[in-house]
Amino acid sequence: MLYRTKWKRKNRKLRKWQYCENSISGNHAATETLGNIWKLRRGFCSNMKLLSWGANTYSQLGQGFKSEQCVLPGELEKEDSLDLSCITSIVGGGGHTLIVNKYGQVFACGSNTMGQLGLEMNTENLVFERIKLLDTYHIIQVACGWNSSLAVTKNGELLVWGSNAYCQLGLPKKKTPFTSIPLKIEVPYVKTVASGLRHSAILTTDGLVMVCGNGKNGQLGLTDNNGISVAEVEQPQEIPGVTDVCSIACGQQHTVVMTCSRRIFVWGNNKHGQLGVDPSLHAAIFTPKEIFIPQRPDAGCILLSGWTHTAILTVDGKIINWGRNTYGQLGSHEYQRPLFWKPQVMDNVKNVKQLAVGSEHNIAVLDTGRIVSWGWNEHGNCGTGTDENVQVPTSVGMDIKQTALIVGTGAGHSFALISE
Repeated sequence: MLYRTKWKRKNRKLRKWQYCENSISGNHAATETLGNIWKLRRGFCSNMKLLSWGANTYSQLGQGFKSEQCVLPGELEKEDSLDLSCITSIVGGGGHTLIVNKYGQVFACGSNTMGQLGLEMNTENLVFERIKLLDTYHIIQVACGWNSSLAVTKNGELLVWGSNAYCQLGLPKKKTPFTSIPLKIEVPYVKTVASGLRHSAILTTDGLVMVCGNGKNGQLGLTDNNGISVAEVEQPQEIPGVTDVCSIACGQQHTVVMTCSRRIFVWGNNKHGQLGVDPSLHAAIFTPKEIFIPQRPDAGCILLSGWTHTAILTVDGKIINWGRNTYGQLGSHEYQRPLFWKPQVMDNVKNVKQLAVGSEHNIAVLDTGRIVSWGWNEHGNCGTGTDENVQVPTSVGMDIKQTALIVGTGAGHSFALISE
């Protein structure tokens, strides 16, 4: 998931007063590489650049400096070994970012206070650096929490590093409160992983879902004998009754999964309707509940989640979303979506090839290669040139000749790999 960090300005500095985590989740992959990326592989893109914008308090933008915000896309400084043509995904946390390439290598930049970069502790990386401790593995997917990181290898192994304050890494927190060294978690063959504010979800190749971390708001989908939500799970535990799952996503305090037959199940906090259920009827759901959406998801659709909103990108380029819309997260004004909790197809954006969901902002690539954004924009994370929230899909401030190949998001920051 990708989640919002709420900030407060004081003397032009950012003071964090409530935080959230981000994964990309998405997905869970927060973005899916489609369309133009294959042109890149064939060598049609002669001039590539990696751009970033948004919150940069910890240099999570990888531009070689720190700043409160970057309201327009700027080009990254990069390590020589970071070949742009080999990038497959970009995922961010609260103050750090990870890049994966086709060779299974991972590069990191930003905050490292809890070892979330997998590099030497207590250092902030202003530019991307390869995580050498992962060189013996071939990484195919990563997820970021606020200050934690998880990775899935080609062989189905799960590696974790960073903060484990809530057992979100799947380890006893007293023994391992944090780690800068990637550790292997003994779980069945893993397909993908997602990270929420203080919890993680693991999808096995057998279609089972395992969870760990904080569960006080029902985000683990587990209850005790009295029907009370399990408060914390130290090591990954299987969710009973949920099988044949093909996709997972985590929000701040909720979890969403889709089965191979395209059934959607949800659980966790529903204060803002992020579960697709009327919050006046169900403020929280502690065990998996099936919901129904207006358009049956197709086999290739992508499930994503922000802090308190959820989205599905269909194969035909439509976006179905629901949940909180205070900052335009649903791509509309609040009065236009009075039933914000009800899954609905966005009618003002079409032909979407990629979608990345941040904490409370969204970045989409259209079939033309142009990028549009909407939602929370306090730090310029929508890239529109201001810090005003963006209520409807709006073009990101890029040269008209630039074409997006891959996009990615962190809690309050965004990335785009582009060609010219």
